[in-house]
Amino acid sequence: MNTMRLASAALAMVLMAVVPGFARGDDEAAWSQRLREDAQRFHDIIHDSHPGPVDPLNPGFNRVLGDALRTALDRADRTRDGQGYWWALRQFQAAFDDGHVQLATTQASPKLPSRWPGFLTRYDGARQVVAAREDDAALPPIGAELLSCDGIPADTLAQELVGDYRGRWQLESQRANHGWRLFVDAGNPWVARPDTCVFVANGASRSYELAWRDLDEVAFARRAAQAQPMARAPIELRRTASGATWISFGTFDGDTQAESYPQLVSVVEAVRSNAADIRQGPVVLDVRGNGGGSSHWSRQVAEALWGKDAVRRATRASEGVDWRVSDANIAHVREFHEMLLATDDPDPDRLEWAGEVLSGLELARGQGRSLWGQIDDDDDGADDGPDAGRSAEDAWPKPRAFVLTDSACASACLDAMDLWKALGVVQVGRETSADTMYMEIRSEQLPSGLALVAIPTKVYRGRLRGSNEAYRPEFAYDGDLSDTAALEAWIASLPE
Repeated sequence: MNTMRLASAALAMVLMAVVPGFARGDDEAAWSQRLREDAQRFHDIIHDSHPGPVDPLNPGFNRVLGDALRTALDRADRTRDGQGYWWALRQFQAAFDDGHVQLATTQASPKLPSRWPGFLTRYDGARQVVAAREDDAALPPIGAELLSCDGIPADTLAQELVGDYRGRWQLESQRANHGWRLFVDAGNPWVARPDTCVFVANGASRSYELAWRDLDEVAFARRAAQAQPMARAPIELRRTASGATWISFGTFDGDTQAESYPQLVSVVEAVRSNAADIRQGPVVLDVRGNGGGSSHWSRQVAEALWGKDAVRRATRASEGVDWRVSDANIAHVREFHEMLLATDDPDPDRLEWAGEVLSGLELARGQGRSLWGQIDDDDDGADDGPDAGRSAEDAWPKPRAFVLTDSACASACLDAMDLWKALGVVQVGRETSADTMYMEIRSEQLPSGLALVAIPTKVYRGRLRGSNEAYRPEFAYDGDLSDTAALEAWIASLPE
């Protein structure tokens, strides 16, 4: 089943905008050399293990890779401190517009206190509005809309100061998740922070001169939460007051050592044990805050509720995947395979899948190939006739089902959406994130020890959902996504 994923969930990105400033007493040449070496290594990891450089369907990938390295090396010539180092690497990472090309700090990375002008904005649809502020009459009020700063339109400013260093700025999810960083000065020397901004409130516009001030880590966390409240669903199965079955998956982490693993196993088993009753009434699949992990979990739930044959038919959208053949990728898959073997009761499907991938990659390496194709084993000619592939499972009652999403839904969460929506589940909530055709990440530390990177190792073929294409809800929710009680009442009121 090539729709599975390894246990490697996305790298834990540092939420705080107090990104590494590396406030050490090193001289300028040391920082320049660190950036040069780390950027070159980042480039080489992608060149050697990412599918993009050898993907015949993406001939422009190597140009992007080369341009990103040249920009970083040019920055290295002018880098004088840790801030220049970090933001040049951030720009390198963002150049690929791919959520699976990632950059994160390490424990060795010191933090730099951030600055702000006393307020933060967030995206409200297409508008940028004040969402958090100090109690100061000289600041724009909550809800005031940003028009421009220093003559630069608000959207252009957000693209230049945030989007160019986060990537995928065309996505609503990226703007929702990171738009609040616009008025956080985290020491990026490659951009100029605004001095004067124009806001409109109650029909009147006003110009404000910005007074940038320090913001300590604790205060920043509080203000960031005000500007961008986030909700993460627990991992549980319960009944709501309206009689719906609410199945929550705040993560799909496949790591057998993770705290969430036994919880996920327990919920899936509960779905299987109560499947007949669950099918009778409304079902809500809650993936708020789910950034991915393993698609094993969403498939198991779908098989329990809709049947294996229905799931097999629904997953025939992908023709298979091509894995990038490299020593590092093979070692990564081998580690996952050995981790499964070391568990007391390894899942047989996952174990078989990991063994197949490992054997295929090793065989391809021996043959000198750069890609190994894993064919979609769910495609077995089930559509030979109108009743082909049908079974007794098709007589099961089909539950009225909703999936509750937010902008965090990415990676294996999007795989779940591919499957669940094909089964007729109705999406509610907010627009999801999106991914390219490249996925299944592995991570590696850069030579300086000050940053971790992650890259994808395989590429989908024939996926119906396009590259960086988000899922939009059939019923959009404009309220507070952290208010579960209000969401329960709202979903219960939706039309049949």
